[in-house]
Amino acid sequence: MGVRRYRDLDAWQLADELKKKIYALVDGSGARDDRRFCDQIKNSAASAPTNLAEGFACYRHPEFARYVRIAKSSLTETHNRLGDGIDRRYWKPQEAQPLQDLADRAIGASVRLLSYLESSDAPKSRPKRRRAQ
Repeated sequence: MGVRRYRDLDAWQLADELKKKIYALVDGSGARDDRRFCDQIKNSAASAPTNLAEGFACYRHPEFARYVRIAKSSLTETHNRLGDGIDRRYWKPQEAQPLQDLADRAIGASVRLLSYLESSDAPKSRPKRRRAQ
């Protein structure tokens, strides 16, 4: 049986886990006082699972793939902003590294999903059932 809901996608699960961990990291650090930085990293982290969910709803593989590419870009941006948080001394490298590793895993899952979408056709839609009259 294939994936039936966006929440079943490995890429979405990893991206959502990263988003929640970013929120916790930011809220528990000095970054919370830097509104611009806070908004940037939280927005990039939230964008990935949102785009994966939205793409899943498109159903057609080329459209879905476009959203997966956007999600992958947001994951990469989040990875980079974690490093920027180290440079700004909001957190230590050992605090950011597990989240960067998680971002890498989410990026990898997104790349695998993208590869699948680009090499296969969308499943055929089921014929509509006629109502009994």
